[in-house]
Parts: sequence; structure tokens; C-alpha cells
Amino acid sequence: MRESHQAGPQRALWALNARAVLHVVEQQGPLGRPEIVRATGLSKTTVTQTLHSLIAHGVVAEAGVDTGRRGPAATLFTIRPGCATALGVDAGRHRVTAELTDMRGEPLARATVRLGPGEGLAETVVRAARACAGQAGVALGDVGQAVVGVRAIVGGDNRTVRLPASSLPEGSVGETGLELVHALEAALPMPVRLENDVNLAAVAELHEGAGRDVDEFVLLGHGDGLGAGLVIGGRLHRGFAGGAGEVGHLPGPDTRRGEPVMAGAEFLGLAAAAGLPASPGEVFALARAGDGRAREVLERVADRLALVIASIAMVLEPELVVLGGPFSDEALAEPLRSVLRRDAAPLAISLSVSGVTGDPVLRGALWEARLRARDAVFAAAVAAGPPDKP
Repeated sequence: MRESHQAGPQRALWALNARAVLHVVEQQGPLGRPEIVRATGLSKTTVTQTLHSLIAHGVVAEAGVDTGRRGPAATLFTIRPGCATALGVDAGRHRVTAELTDMRGEPLARATVRLGPGEGLAETVVRAARACAGQAGVALGDVGQAVVGVRAIVGGDNRTVRLPASSLPEGSVGETGLELVHALEAALPMPVRLENDVNLAAVAELHEGAGRDVDEFVLLGHGDGLGAGLVIGGRLHRGFAGGAGEVGHLPGPDTRRGEPVMAGAEFLGLAAAAGLPASPGEVFALARAGDGRAREVLERVADRLALVIASIAMVLEPELVVLGGPFSDEALAEPLRSVLRRDAAPLAISLSVSGVTGDPVLRGALWEARLRARDAVFAAAVAAGPPDKP
């Protein structure tokens, strides 16, 4: 009875120590044992025993020797890059891009696959995932987490597609909204989460873009519809049922009730009416070159977006609003700032373009997948407890 009585407190203490060491090594590593002792406040003996156990569980690894310090050279420790892998997916209407990374975020493989004739979205995602695993020589069953970005409102369970956009292939979502995730889970031997594309772009912005040093910001982006990714207190805010940030139908100038304020079709419609190319990038380039028609189109776009941004600012008052996706261009940011100064001067609105390079939806999916895979591996190592003493 006495041995059993001691097991609980000892195991709880081990868990606290292990999490402290893992946190420090992940955030600051590679580190030597003396630095880990100072950062955690634990004794040298406790740190040594904890490191030994975490190495035995395959979560921590030695990372060479630091010979640049005074005194004896110290062994460095880091999170083992291969302790888990993560899969991020950007699932569009016509093609799917997937990437596999290790725990450092280093890419292991990447594949872009177009939807085949009559092929469903789930089948294409699976093909992309298998292509990545084959390139990397990794078994799909060893992947810790997959996160799939979709052009749709995703429920609070990160499984149900509440409202699909027209950019999802036909047949991707059935009557219950769970058909997509069920098909993926049946074919992929790993945990699978769905997430809205703009939300994932906001996650990428938080970790590696304009939002890195900001606790509260809004990412405004568009595809088929206008959406806002909300980051509050340094975390993505999804709302009670996952639908926070759907601002595409807020009333705006030149729009009728229920008409989208600004999305891909509206932008292209304004450009076409002015006799301009259908590509936002080309419109931006013409505006920078001084084309009067392009500048007028962007001023009309800015008028519409300014009302959306002002409405968000009056409710949330974010520190920063970031223009993402096709909106991410100073050619649009400049007239938008002018409209906000003119029409929303009392509001504290700072505006920036996205700082994420590459595919922001894929980048956000990789961040989400990697952090969740890491949490699962860390939890398993802590739950396993220290190795039995001989």
C-alpha cells in the first residue's frame, strides 16, 4: 500500500519535470545540461535523469558537443526531429498540395496532385499524402497528424463541413457534412482535422508573417468569398461553432442586401467592367504603373473593404489588419489606408500586407499539424513515465 501511495505523487512530479525540460529544450535548444538546469530551476540530478528518460522514449536526442564554453565541453540536447512527422494539405477545387515535415518544420516531401476526372476531393488528398510518404520513405501510419485546409466553413469539431464553398468539388460534402473527413479517415491511418482556408492563412501569419509580434490581428483574404481569420490573445479564434470571421456578406457600398461585398467574382467583375485583365496581380501591376482605370478599380475595392475593416475594428479593435491572399499587395493597401483615414479616422486601424511567403494555407496547415503531432508525442512520453530503475 505504501508503494502504491507514493506512485501517484512521484509520477505527477516526473510529469512536471519532463514537461519543463521539454519546453525549454524545444524553445531554446540545442542546449547543454547546465543551461537546462538554469532555465528550469531543477537540480542537475533531476535534469540528467529526465533527459536520460526522454532520450529513451525517443523524444530528445543528443545534438553534438559545445566546445566553445569555459570548462569541460558539454553535450547539447534537442528535440529529436524524427520523433513525429506532420502532414499539411491545401485542398483546392482543381488541385491538392500536400507537404510532410519533421518536428523542426523541415520539409521531407511535397506533392501537388490535380483532381482526376470524376475523382472526389478525399481521393485526391489521399493520393497527395501517399505521394509525400513515398518520397520521404515514411509510413503513413507513422505520421502524427494531418490538417487539411478547405474552402468551406468547418464546424467546431474540425470535422464537419458546415457550409461548403463553390470551390469544393461536387460530391465532397454529403448531407451530414462529415463525408469528407470520414472518407479521409478511412484511407489515412492518422488523426485528420479539417480547417477553413483563411483560418489556416491566419495561423501562418501568426507564426511566420506580419502577426509574429502581435497578440491580436485580423487577416482579411478572399477566394470564392471574403473571409477574416481572427487571432485574439495570440490564438486563432474560431467561434462557438467554427464560423467566426465570415464577413463576406456584411453590407457595403454598391452592394445589395445579401450580395457579397467583395470576393473573387466581384473583383474580377469590377476589373472587367473597366476593360482590365482578369488577374488581380495584373490589375495591381497596372495601378503601380499609373494606369487610371486600375487605380479607380482599386479605389472602389478599397471603399468596400474599408467598411468591412471598420466594422471589424469597432467590435474587436485588433492591433493589426493584414491583407492576405490576392489582396496582399501595397497597390491595394495604399488606397485602402487613404479611405480608412478619411472615413474611419477615430478607429485605431493599422494595416499591413501579408508577410508569409509561399502558400499561406499550406503553411498554416503544416503549423497546425506539427504542433498537434508534437503535443501528442510529448504527452505520450510524459505518460510513459520514467524508465523502471534496475
